[in-house]
Amino acid sequence: MKKENLFVILTGVVIGIAALVLTALGNPANMGFCIACFERDIAGAVGLHSAAKVQYVRPEIIGLVLGSFLMALASKEWKARAGSSSALRFVLGAFVMIGALAFLGCPLRMVLRLAGGDLNAVVGLAGFASGIFLGTLFIRKGFTLQRNYATKTLDGTVLPAVMVGLLILFLAVPALFKVSVTLNIGGCFSKSIFMAYLFLSANASPTGG
Repeated sequence: MKKENLFVILTGVVIGIAALVLTALGNPANMGFCIACFERDIAGAVGLHSAAKVQYVRPEIIGLVLGSFLMALASKEWKARAGSSSALRFVLGAFVMIGALAFLGCPLRMVLRLAGGDLNAVVGLAGFASGIFLGTLFIRKGFTLQRNYATKTLDGTVLPAVMVGLLILFLAVPALFKVSVTLNIGGCFSKSIFMAYLFLSANASPTGG
């Protein structure tokens, strides 16, 4: 087996274990790991929607962003980049999120639900497959979002800085945010550290370089 294929399999195993650990740390049993759901919860926590049951500053997202940022710095691959066709990227991203949440989760949660025997996730799988197939047709016809380009260093530090600020505010003044679950500051901090560590481990080179 090629090292690249083995690395993909090991990454999947790590994500599966992460879902179990996050569930043990307090995440809902049917949503151990779901990027779309986590972002929806953060949007609710800052008042962008009023669905009371899904309002929570998800430390997992903070951990993923900071973990990837640290990994890029450590491997000397960090570069501030910006993409073209900003409006189109925003609209496409919005539709991806709407579609994911309509089927109760992102591709990660979909696979986890399938692994748990939830056949409702098959509908989501069909939707993702159809969308990917449609996307390949557009690409064959010459559709492109154009290449990204180098931008100011400050631009690349905005999101990590926002995540650090969000974590500090959430830990120091949790009353600023709407929370739909019993708040456990220790658990929140643990999740952030765990997700940062997870991302650093999952993105380490399989060759050790």
